[in-house]
Amino acid sequence: MIGGRRSSAFVVATAVLVALAGLALVPTPYYLISPGNAVDLSQRIAVEGRVPPRRHFYLTDVAVTHATVLLLVAGLWPGTRIVRRDALIPAGTTVPDYDRILAAAMDESQRDAAYVAERAAGLRVGPASRTIVVAEIAPGSLARGLLRTGDRLVRVDGRIVVGRSDVAAAVTSVRPGNRVNVEVERAGRFARIDIPTINTDHGTRLGIYVSEQGVVPPLPVPVHFSLSGVEGSSGGLMFALAIYAELTKDRHGPGAVAGTGTITTDGNVGPIEGTQQKVIAAKRAGARLFIVPRQNYPEVATERDIAIVPVATFNEALAALR
Repeated sequence: MIGGRRSSAFVVATAVLVALAGLALVPTPYYLISPGNAVDLSQRIAVEGRVPPRRHFYLTDVAVTHATVLLLVAGLWPGTRIVRRDALIPAGTTVPDYDRILAAAMDESQRDAAYVAERAAGLRVGPASRTIVVAEIAPGSLARGLLRTGDRLVRVDGRIVVGRSDVAAAVTSVRPGNRVNVEVERAGRFARIDIPTINTDHGTRLGIYVSEQGVVPPLPVPVHFSLSGVEGSSGGLMFALAIYAELTKDRHGPGAVAGTGTITTDGNVGPIEGTQQKVIAAKRAGARLFIVPRQNYPEVATERDIAIVPVATFNEALAALR
């Protein structure tokens, strides 16, 4: 009788384990956003001819996990947030394509950060400019085979392209299926191409994703980055602060400053995702100060365990350090 009960219990336990294993494999349209790492930039950025400052600057990131049915339970863990896939990855974009977009954004943020830091440090740098380029061509787009990734958009339907919104605005009144003339610069040559438009949930579109790229002149002091496992543009502000500290021989005592935020060549600091999770990563690293884009400040305004300073520009971030 006892052996029969043990056998039944074993069968039940096995069935439960099999069911849990099955749930661990069933995908969902959700992702988990949780606290990531705090990366000490003194170990990852080398400014030629300079030594790292005594103060530590931490880049904070988040961990992004594709949630299975079983992993959704982890969304209840403090500091973890559940988001739908389409809120994280643009509709129609594959994960590999999105990873390439993030990698390109990281490269651009490093270039822009070095430019901002060297200009703020008083070094002679030339003027920078920004361009709008084709980042990806969406599945189902009729621009495939006509436009290429990296094409610089000059005009769309006669409208000069200055910002990303100009591309969508130029085709809003066009009927889906009609062609618009797109002028691009490719490999130093200009071309005019007629592109058929498509109908999307957002109206008439070209079916492309575009990005802003800063065109930065050669810098007087080379800066080298050695980062892996970190993508996107949200580290721009902290890159710039760490580089500036090396260039100016920051004499502040040892300490830890963490933060997040994009940065443009004109020194403006832009919003990011995962602010609350990044604050947790900063506290784990022992940082006493967290610099955050002004737009994200409401998300962490009630934080009491670390000083939160909202900024809109690089100069405001420097003031916070002083």
